[in-house]
Amino acid sequence: MPETQVVRIQCPNCGTQYETPIRTVIDVGQNPQLRQALLSGQLNLAICPKCNQGGVIEAPLVYHDAQAEFLAVYFPPQVQITEMERQRMIGDLTQEMMRNLPPDQRKGYFLNPRQFINRQNLLDAVLGTMGISQEELDRQRKKLKLIDQLLVMADDRKGLEMMIKGQDAQFDYEFFALLSSRLQQAEGIGDQKSVERTGMLYDNLLQLTTYGKRVARQQAAVESLREISTPEQLVDRILAADADEANAIAFAARPLLDYAFFQALTERIESSQGAERDRLTKVREHLLDLTQKLDAAAEARVKQTTDLLQELINSPSPRSAVRDHIGELDETFMVLLSLNMQNAERQGRKDVLQRLMMVYDEIMAVLEESMPPEVQLVNDLLRAPYPDGTRALLRERQAEVTPEVLDLMDRLAEEAVASAEPDVEGMEGPDRAEVAKRLRDIKAQAMLLV
Repeated sequence: MPETQVVRIQCPNCGTQYETPIRTVIDVGQNPQLRQALLSGQLNLAICPKCNQGGVIEAPLVYHDAQAEFLAVYFPPQVQITEMERQRMIGDLTQEMMRNLPPDQRKGYFLNPRQFINRQNLLDAVLGTMGISQEELDRQRKKLKLIDQLLVMADDRKGLEMMIKGQDAQFDYEFFALLSSRLQQAEGIGDQKSVERTGMLYDNLLQLTTYGKRVARQQAAVESLREISTPEQLVDRILAADADEANAIAFAARPLLDYAFFQALTERIESSQGAERDRLTKVREHLLDLTQKLDAAAEARVKQTTDLLQELINSPSPRSAVRDHIGELDETFMVLLSLNMQNAERQGRKDVLQRLMMVYDEIMAVLEESMPPEVQLVNDLLRAPYPDGTRALLRERQAEVTPEVLDLMDRLAEEAVASAEPDVEGMEGPDRAEVAKRLRDIKAQAMLLV
C-alpha cells in the first residue's frame, strides 16, 4: 500500500467532485513534520475548491516513531469492513512501513503494533511519546473546552467578562498558544466565519486578561519601533521598557541590535555610575546572550529550510512532496526559494532553475486550490490576456461573477496601489500599479455582465 494515495471526493456541501491526496503511512524519523500535521489536524485535510468547506478525511493510518519504539495503526470506525479484512489491511500497512526500513531497525515491537479506533486516543498516545503527561493532556483539554465555551460569547464583551471572572490564571501562554493554533487551523481550511469569531475572541481576551494585557504591551512595544531611526533612540526605547517589552523588541528587531547599537549602549554604560551602571551592564549582558541564541536558532532554521528545499527539488513527485510539507512553506522558505532561483538564473544553471521553478509552480498550485472560488477566479482573470482573453473567460464563467468578486477586485486594486507607492528609499512599484490598472479594466468588463 503506497504512503500517499489520491482519492476522489464529492463535497457534501455543494456536490463538487475533486481529488485530494490521503497519507496512510507516517514515519516521523523520515518526515518529522508530519507528526505536527497530524496533531494539528492538518493531515489528510480535504477542502472543496468551490465552496471551501471540508475537514479531515478519516482513513486507515500507520504511525511509526523509531526513537520511541512506537508503532500504531489507526483504523477509523467509519471504514466498515470485516475483521479479517481489517487485519489484512493492518498487515499491509505495517509491512509497507517495514519495507522502508533497514533490516537492523525492524525490531520486535513491529510484531505487535498498538491499534486505535479513536483518533483522539491515537493523538494522546503520540503526545505521550513526546514526553507529555496525562496531566498535561487533561489540562490542555480543559483549556480547549474553555475556548469552545468562550467562542459562543466572542462578540459579547460583557458576557466574556462574566465568563472569565475568577479564572484569570487559566489565560496563560498555553491558552493563547492553543487559541492561536485554533485560529491558524480555521485559516488553513478557509473557514472565514470561524476565523472572524476566533480573531474577535483573541482580541477581546488581550484586553480582558492579565496575560493578554502583557502580550498587548509587548505588541505595542514592537509597534513603537516604527518611530525609531537611530541606535541611540533604540537604546532609549529598550532601557525604558520592562523585561517582557525589551525581549519582544529584541525578537522583532534583531537586525537592529548590531555593532552600532551595542556601541551606543556601551557609551551609555561608561557615562553612568553606581546602581544605574550595574543595571545597564546587566541589560547589555542579557541582550548579548539573547542575540546569540536568536542567531543560533536562525542558523538552524535556515539549514532546516535549505534541507527541505533540497528534498522538494529532488523529489520524483514534487506535487505530493509540496502537499506533504505545505505547513512548513513559510516566508523564510519562499525567500530562500526566490534567492536560489535568482542565483541559478545568474549562473546559467538552466537545469537547476527548471527544478526550482517546478517547485514554485507546484506550491502556487497547491495554495490556489485552498483559495476561495472568487480569489481563484480573479487570479485566472489576471493570468488571461487582456482584453480578449479576459472577456472570453468572463463570459465562460459569468455565473461566478458576483458582487463579491467585484468588491474583491476593488480591494485588491486598492492594496496594489498602496504597495506601489514609493517606499523609504524612493523606489516605486510599477508592477503593482499595472496590476491595479488591470484589475480595474477587468472589473469594467465584468460590470457589463452583471
